[in-house]
Amino acid sequence: MVKMNEKSRTFLKVNLPDLDLSQIEDYREILDSWYDLIDYKGFDEEYAYNAFGKEAQGVYDDIYLSNSTNV
Repeated sequence: MVKMNEKSRTFLKVNLPDLDLSQIEDYREILDSWYDLIDYKGFDEEYAYNAFGKEAQGVYDDIYLSNSTNV
């Protein structure tokens, strides 16, 4: 099971509802999908993070830091 805090889990369920978190064992599968979503709707017209992008990047960081053995 991929480790993350409850806030991140809720944010993922809302923004990627088709992703079955209970079936994913490799956190990189989530990060790949999540990165695509951040790239799609996480930036404003000047390519700076918007409010969604800032929160989404926090979720990305939580998942990466909670699961990476390199950190």
